[in-house]
Amino acid sequence: MTTTLTASGPADLLAAVPVVLGFRPHNSLVMLTFGDGHTFHARVDLPAQAHEVTDEIVAALLGPSLRHDVERVAFLVYSGDRSLAATLATALVPAFVAEGIGVIDVIRAHDGGWCSVPLRAGAAEPPLTPYDDTHHPFSAQAVFEGRVTLGSREEVRASVAPDLELRRRWRECLVRRETSAETAAESAEESARAARALVDGWVRSGDGPDDEGAARVLAVVARVEVRDAVLYAVTRDTVHDHLRVWSALLRGAADDQVPDVAAVTAFCAWQAGHGALAWCALDRCFEVDPDHRLGQCLAECLLRALPPSAWSEVGDDRATPSG
Repeated sequence: MTTTLTASGPADLLAAVPVVLGFRPHNSLVMLTFGDGHTFHARVDLPAQAHEVTDEIVAALLGPSLRHDVERVAFLVYSGDRSLAATLATALVPAFVAEGIGVIDVIRAHDGGWCSVPLRAGAAEPPLTPYDDTHHPFSAQAVFEGRVTLGSREEVRASVAPDLELRRRWRECLVRRETSAETAAESAEESARAARALVDGWVRSGDGPDDEGAARVLAVVARVEVRDAVLYAVTRDTVHDHLRVWSALLRGAADDQVPDVAAVTAFCAWQAGHGALAWCALDRCFEVDPDHRLGQCLAECLLRALPPSAWSEVGDDRATPSG
């Protein structure tokens, strides 16, 4: 499901940020984009001090905006440092305007208040205006659509962190499967059909992976045929349920299974519009296998701010395993 938000002022922009990010940012610079083409959002960590604002920060935001023909942007600086916000504004606004991209506003938000950052050198920042994004219509819309907003990026990371009890149980099931003659004789095609059937069942039922089923999927997910089967099963209507399933599988995956499971989780998160969760999943992938091919491909998609539709555009000639 695609969430469409129509912002008409600073309060709307502030309320949109946690909806599109999936969490409430802290010590962050957030960019929202607007226009008739592909729009996206981006978040970067703030430097510690104003003098650490670099051309790399500007380039990291300007590059994707130019590639996607963005018409206008808004910047939101989540910080208590007025000097840092002013330095960011004076670096970002001229660079974007010079490329023909309009800047709607540069907003500093801190402790439940906001103000527009003055662009004129030496201008005093106005007092903060209180805001509450938790009771905004955007928040209600997100709840209605089943989108969860977490309190911080750390909470997003925790949602795909290892669960030691799950790992223990699923490892025991996996050991039993490894000694099974049936498992040893299973072909790649049979493994792909079985894994997709199990995942599809969890998606339809809304249940989490059961121990035996999780072990069976995790045992074969490194096979290309299996990974292709589960990736091609993800649709716009089911992507959030697939993300729920694969996030759970990632939490219980053994170290050698993590890269492939994390890459599939990141793919689902990208397709669902959860960029922060996709990056957290990729962090787990690269901790074990920095050169994981699918992980690297997805990281490039995220860095280039490619829309989820890019997957279908390159996948018209793909062959989905039968089953």
